[in-house]
Amino acid sequence: MRLSRSRVKKSAAKRTSSAAHSDRQASRWQQLFFRWLDKRVARAQSITLTRRNLFIFPTATGFAFLLLSFVLWLLGSSYQNNLVLALSYLLISLLVVAIFHTYANLAGLQVKVLGAKPAFAGESVHFILQVQGKRGKSYDNLMIRWWNGEAASFDFTGEQPGQIQVAVHAARRGYLQPGKLLIASRFPLGLIRCWSWLNLDARALIFPKPLKTDFSKQALADNDSAHGEQLAKGDEFAGLKEYRAGDPVKHIAWKHYAREQGLYCKEYSSARSSDSWLEWLHFPHLSPEDRLSALCYWALQFERSGIAYGLRLPGKQLPPALSHEHRLTVLSALACFDIQQDGD
Repeated sequence: MRLSRSRVKKSAAKRTSSAAHSDRQASRWQQLFFRWLDKRVARAQSITLTRRNLFIFPTATGFAFLLLSFVLWLLGSSYQNNLVLALSYLLISLLVVAIFHTYANLAGLQVKVLGAKPAFAGESVHFILQVQGKRGKSYDNLMIRWWNGEAASFDFTGEQPGQIQVAVHAARRGYLQPGKLLIASRFPLGLIRCWSWLNLDARALIFPKPLKTDFSKQALADNDSAHGEQLAKGDEFAGLKEYRAGDPVKHIAWKHYAREQGLYCKEYSSARSSDSWLEWLHFPHLSPEDRLSALCYWALQFERSGIAYGLRLPGKQLPPALSHEHRLTVLSALACFDIQQDGD
């Protein structure tokens, strides 16, 4: 029994190693193909599909269809059966016609990058693409996806430009370049596959993944002291109220009392500002990436709470503010922060 188990483990290990080897070989061939394609088609923001960048090949169903046609032709020739020969010729004709129709379903289509929606690390970022074709022509059952991205299917008529969103996973913060864009079609019969890998000039800004963590005691003390200083300077007269036992004597409105208008006490409204600072040094116990994630989390929290906040990073400082533009500026600064310049 032990021998059989060891054999099973060895065979499983061989299958795993062979699968990994085949994947490496496939990636090498893919890289060589992409290098050749880059020389043939330059990187651009907008690309039109033509015979120069379109490729066409039979699918597995197409090869089976071709094999069936050959077998029928062989049988018809051997037995001199004209009906079988006619059927084989008809199937081959359908295959040839499918080649032209499948190619025409992609030829003339223009794909342009409009932009991308910002996302956080660990999420899917959606690139917005504009597709435009020849007027009066329809493009059916098209598949599109980024390299290692999520596939999307769509139909399109060339009357007006259309927009589609193609998603790809964002693993880390910074600028994400999704790589090649695959657009393919097997319309109308599924016998022929026409495709192209587009080298589009596209990138998206990825914010750090928010990390829920507590402020250090030093950070809380710094913010409280800042609030206290602003409170002392920000008292403003708000009105009068009836005097009650225990109110400060210095706040009594003596002029109103001298005019026999009653005993009132001055009321002051605090112009206390709730501005807070998010600083690199507030999270000394975290790694550089986790610090950026913690700062991202608290920036979002302050934004939701309506608290104006500023950001201090090594070599960069953003004054306190509260707006959508300020939020994007802060998150962009965190996303583009150079790790190599980190310091404690």
